Amino acid sequence: MSNTSRMSFGTTAFVAWITAFAPNPAVAQVGHDPEHSPYRDLRASHQITLTGGYLAGGGGEAGAGPKQGPLAGLRYALSLSGSLEMTIGVHGASLDRQLVDTTAPPDSGNLGIARQSVVIADAGFTVRITGPKTWHGWMPYVGASLGLATGSTVTQDSSGFAFGNPFQFGPRLGVRRYGAGPVSLWIEAWDPIWRLRYPGSWQSEATPRVTVGREWVHNPTLLVGLSLILRT
Repeated sequence: MSNTSRMSFGTTAFVAWITAFAPNPAVAQVGHDPEHSPYRDLRASHQITLTGGYLAGGGGEAGAGPKQGPLAGLRYALSLSGSLEMTIGVHGASLDRQLVDTTAPPDSGNLGIARQSVVIADAGFTVRITGPKTWHGWMPYVGASLGLATGSTVTQDSSGFAFGNPFQFGPRLGVRRYGAGPVSLWIEAWDPIWRLRYPGSWQSEATPRVTVGREWVHNPTLLVGLSLILRT
């Protein structure tokens, strides 16, 4: 089984496991007077979220891929059932990009840092751990998404490397905080994973810059958001 297949299978199995074993709020309320229960029904079928955060990627083996920087965006969530949501999002990031001098040895070919704009579009599913209810106003969740990342052209880069428009996917874990009004706050850890493709010359040099032609790169990201409930 290829690395890509193993990653996809692992993500699917993880979400399925969480769905199967997520606690049932109806059972959890046994023994509580409904008026004093820590669980409250969440009557929200549509939500839109303004997000902001920071992406802290590694840039790959050669450090040439886009890595750390701020990002912001929007995410839409549609409640499908008791525990399941569908999400669609788009984020724009301004990331550092290492410039490489391919005429110099790998350990001395650092030409400095440039900025690269990257747009990350994704669609996915979220499993709400407490189902369609909050617990003392909190709602933890897990999820996974996939989509595309698109990078702008870096005019200062003459190394032959291009970020392009790679497929990306990744897990996320977060918690939302609901109050009495039509808004909620949330914080989320997200890891969009994309693949970098290096020029063939980077492997064929006398002192290669990379040991592989293609590489999957993790990009740990912390997001915070403000959500508006569009319809209840």
